[in-house]
Amino acid sequence: MDYSKINIFSIWLIILAFSVVLIILIGGYTRISDSGLSITEWQPLSGILFPLTEQSWILEFEKYKLIDEFKLINSSMTLSEFKFIYFWEWFHRAFARYIGFIYLFPLIYFLFYKYINRKYYLSVFLIGFLLALQATVGWYMVKSGLYGRVDVSQYRLALHLTLAFIILGIIVHTYMRVKIDQGAYLSLSGYEKNRKTVLAVFIFIFFQIAYGAFVSGTDSGLLYNTWPLYNGTLLPEITFLDSTIKYLFFENRDFIVFFHRSFAFVLLIVVVYLNLLIFNSNNSRIVKVILLYFDIFLILQVILGIIMTYLNIPWYIALMHQGNSIILYLISIIMITLSSKKIKFSN
Repeated sequence: MDYSKINIFSIWLIILAFSVVLIILIGGYTRISDSGLSITEWQPLSGILFPLTEQSWILEFEKYKLIDEFKLINSSMTLSEFKFIYFWEWFHRAFARYIGFIYLFPLIYFLFYKYINRKYYLSVFLIGFLLALQATVGWYMVKSGLYGRVDVSQYRLALHLTLAFIILGIIVHTYMRVKIDQGAYLSLSGYEKNRKTVLAVFIFIFFQIAYGAFVSGTDSGLLYNTWPLYNGTLLPEITFLDSTIKYLFFENRDFIVFFHRSFAFVLLIVVVYLNLLIFNSNNSRIVKVILLYFDIFLILQVILGIIMTYLNIPWYIALMHQGNSIILYLISIIMITLSSKKIKFSN
């Protein structure tokens, strides 16, 4: 076993994971700042070029003026204001290309010089396939908001965000497998013995993140600036009659924000149950520490959500909320990976 090659491969996975985390946050700010529709074309190669002359800026602005978002919402926007939103959408797309480069070129080198064990081929190639698919999904999402509406489809937004988290999850899971396969460690069984509960926590975290895209995509979070009540009432005003399940869960803004808040309590109950299982058993210190970190960030997530609600979703709190959800997701992946079999962890 060539540990130098394994370590370089591991570092590459860390860089990929960190880059995906960054692009999720960049995409979050692009969404929050309403910058996502500023570039109305998808040009995979020439799109990397940034407008540098006044004439090129005017040309891009004229293209933006043709879509409904400008006509119905931003008709008074100046060229200077357009440059701001254009930069964030361009930066988001440029960073996506950067991720493609840092995936593809090292991979070619690693394959040629046999840095990657064949057991990781499926995961590594799947990451590449999903990265390519994500580029197409990104344009598919943007295209939905260019005409006939003033924002992107919440369904396509959720698909775009969910796919980003799936990619991040596969990268981190692969990294964990590499570290587990590397050697002499102390046996841990705390998560393996409670695999079903750990799996439930992971699924619930993933679902809550994915469903959060519908809260964002429909601007449901702006409806109520109070918590736990809904403008003084225990429940929001939800019309259930003549509502399909699809409309209720994915288009009814009152129900969407209610369900997102309520599901957080379900997640909290499952996490409390996992804590009881782990801390009331004879588990190693590291098992408990990992779960304790998860608890801390979960409490922080709830606090950020409440603050965000009361302050009418300021961009910096919303971005912290999204960033903290990434941390929760990563810790849940660590726990689910450790629950898959008896492994050994170093002191």
